[in-house]
Amino acid sequence: MARNPHNASPPGGLSSRDVLTASLLFAGLATLFAVTRSHWLDDWDSVNFALALDDFDVVKHQPHPPGYPIYVAAGKLVYRVLADHAAALTLVSALAGAAVASMFYLIDRRRNDWQMALCAALIMALSPLYWLQSGLALTDMFGMVFVLAFMLLEGTTPATARGQFMRRVACGLIAGMSLGARPHLTLLIVLYWCFRASPWSSPIKVSHVLTTALALALGIAAWLVPASLATGGPQTYWTATVGQFEWRLGRPGVSVLGTPITFDYWLARGLNLIGSVGQAFAPMHLTADHIARRAAISLLIIAFYVVFAWRSPSKDVARPYILASSIYLGMLFILLPVRHLRYFLPLALIVGWAASGYLAMFVKPVFRAVALAALLAVTVLPSFFLVGELTRTPPPVSALDWVRSNQPAAILYSDQLRRHAAFYWREGDSRAEPQSEKGCDKLRKDFEAGRVVLSTKPELCGISGRELASFKRDARVHDKHHRITIFELGKLPGGQG
Repeated sequence: MARNPHNASPPGGLSSRDVLTASLLFAGLATLFAVTRSHWLDDWDSVNFALALDDFDVVKHQPHPPGYPIYVAAGKLVYRVLADHAAALTLVSALAGAAVASMFYLIDRRRNDWQMALCAALIMALSPLYWLQSGLALTDMFGMVFVLAFMLLEGTTPATARGQFMRRVACGLIAGMSLGARPHLTLLIVLYWCFRASPWSSPIKVSHVLTTALALALGIAAWLVPASLATGGPQTYWTATVGQFEWRLGRPGVSVLGTPITFDYWLARGLNLIGSVGQAFAPMHLTADHIARRAAISLLIIAFYVVFAWRSPSKDVARPYILASSIYLGMLFILLPVRHLRYFLPLALIVGWAASGYLAMFVKPVFRAVALAALLAVTVLPSFFLVGELTRTPPPVSALDWVRSNQPAAILYSDQLRRHAAFYWREGDSRAEPQSEKGCDKLRKDFEAGRVVLSTKPELCGISGRELASFKRDARVHDKHHRITIFELGKLPGGQG
């Protein structure tokens, strides 16, 4: 559909009807996301955030460094009203998801018809990955609020000297505060900012850079000072944060910096990244059984969305964002596990712009309506099945419920469940898996004392066990905890000790 200039918002401006539409969109999506969100702390990190609501301490990994203090502060505000850890954190994600979609509508509306902008925002918000992340107690969707707020303010402030000054201050503050919400996304903000403010488009003044840098520093100080004080001082906070990054960057399988580099490793990691990005876009589940085939299918899916997003009526923001996202993916490739789909949430914006670019091909209303129905079918319908997984008790919680009901006096050795046990089985005896011969000696003494010993591994310290129960869920919700199996150590599969 060719864009009608009479229906587009004034450049850099938004009408009262646009604001009303965005408000109604926020209200509708906030209700939907709140109703469909998880009722549990699905992920290990979610438990860390819940514990931080009672006692913020990055040394204890409540949560792990750098602590995400802006997110924790938002969770504490909601927790004061709901008095439920999981409900408070998931509601923050639900409200954040609604806010991101509403701001996306306003950004797209600057260059698009309101009907097209609304359709694009809805398709993005109801796509599988976006809807899923709007219901989990994690920082990803909350961090996207700062990305969209930055993009909105960066492009809508008045073109006066005062307006440009306020834009630099506001954008600097948002970028600085985003480090305290979701540090990964600060890189995306800065990259987008650089692509939008390219030196060949207009001269960059030193005074403008200094103003922005000062605002950025103030945004960082707004969360860094309280977080440091709550941790025992700047030195303690700094040591804990540096230690966390050193551990992560030096851990094989997480970062390429901690893994011996071979051609096969680079190839496998690259194909995994392509497959994961395709899965983030895909309206279906792409299994990792055949990595090359998964990557080939993913490339086709990625090409579809990127090509149409590049042609979007909002190309002035879509193209810099796509370029920034490509560098962001490079950061993921080097530093983080490429299999975690939630890391690819920022790519959901490309889905929205691609919807606009795709629908713009159809001029006649009837063809446009058919195209919209097809796009909704392949993008939104799969979300019902994936988001439906949030109504099921997460495997870690189900496993601990089973242990509490069937073996309440047992000792549970499990790194996989240790953090969840600190919240959902506080009265139980949960221990970390032995990492030395001394730890194995303690485990053997438990057998000698006649204690029932459970584990989430089939063998510990050379002692095998038999499977008692198993719990699983769609790995796209979170692959680290999609399957939990409980074994009784010292028992052979046939039941003989």
